Amino acid sequence: MSRRIRVLHLLVTTSPGGGPKHVYDLVRHLPPEQFDVVVAAPRDGIFFERFRDLPVTMVELPLSRLGAQHLRLVVQLVRGHRIDIVHTHGKGPGLYGRLAARWLRVPAVHTFHGIHYSAYSRVGQRLYLALERRLSRLSHAIINVSRSQEAEGLALELFEPEQSVVVVNGIDLEAMDRTIRDSPLTRETLGLKPGDFVLGCVSRWDPVKRFEILLQAVQRLAAGIPRLALLLVGGGGEEARIRRLVSEADLQDRVIFTGLLGNPTRVYGILDLYVATSLKEGLPLAPLEAMGASVPVVATDVPGHRDVVVRGETGVLVPPEDSAALAEAIASLEGDPSRRAQMGAAARRRVLEHFSVHSMVSKTAGVYLEAVGGGRRLGRHLMPPSHEGMAHTGVPE
Repeated sequence: MSRRIRVLHLLVTTSPGGGPKHVYDLVRHLPPEQFDVVVAAPRDGIFFERFRDLPVTMVELPLSRLGAQHLRLVVQLVRGHRIDIVHTHGKGPGLYGRLAARWLRVPAVHTFHGIHYSAYSRVGQRLYLALERRLSRLSHAIINVSRSQEAEGLALELFEPEQSVVVVNGIDLEAMDRTIRDSPLTRETLGLKPGDFVLGCVSRWDPVKRFEILLQAVQRLAAGIPRLALLLVGGGGEEARIRRLVSEADLQDRVIFTGLLGNPTRVYGILDLYVATSLKEGLPLAPLEAMGASVPVVATDVPGHRDVVVRGETGVLVPPEDSAALAEAIASLEGDPSRRAQMGAAARRRVLEHFSVHSMVSKTAGVYLEAVGGGRRLGRHLMPPSHEGMAHTGVPE
């Protein structure tokens, strides 16, 4: 193709979260001499304006639930901007984006940022899985953000092995280091003392994150660690319930709610430990960012976390739904500063070696180039070579 490749990204939201952040980092690093980018998404969060500050075309989509208007608008976008590739993110865009792409004979790429369907009824689960299987037939490639997610998707028969490309989320460490270095946010501005032992969690507040387990662990630790504090960064539908749980547990003096921060990476320089209690993840960005800031991670031993945390080296993995085990892991690291420092250094090295934003961009660009070339799907050929034992250690292949 002699001209630049035109890529349309379709997002379900521009609110803070892994999906919008992933796409933001991707499109701002794609080589402008090779790609023109159009991003279409609702104006419902801070990333809408951030996309507008980039050299991309930003288009507002309706915030309402999926309807026929979304399909019509995407068809118009593909035609009007002479789009070469439609790249979808999320369930709604994955439906109307791939339908529009097939209608107009344009290759479609879909990224799973986690495979979430357990909250549906049994009928809803069967319908969701059947729909995804059908939509995969309309997809040139399926991007999975972790090996664990790919294995789950293959087991559910959501796509064919040759369709799947594993492209792990990447962290822009240079930008993050500048943000932390120049941030006016300090322990003092948050009401924390220099000697406090500070836990942190940056997340959308969703039931799958299981914040109640984190709060139960803090309650268990409160008497033994007098200066323990928990920093909760984010917001979402669970906020009222979480605040109520904090009050019921009498943890108001231990828990600090920051709300939605314009750039939450500012907080990592304040933390002693990052804690994540999710039941499931695709490949979580926040623990990776914490690791990039040399903060060790204590997380539940679930898919996604296993792809990020190397057990005993960059952090600790504990059984999900087990606040006692979580509290024990936190206490053991609180009492061992030298081990925390070693883990933090190993965590940063791991991000540098395996989770570079430049690697993420390069592999995704490879998917685009292969798609417009009209050749056979490359699938696994875009992934780094495998190594023995990686599935057990959590090191990405």
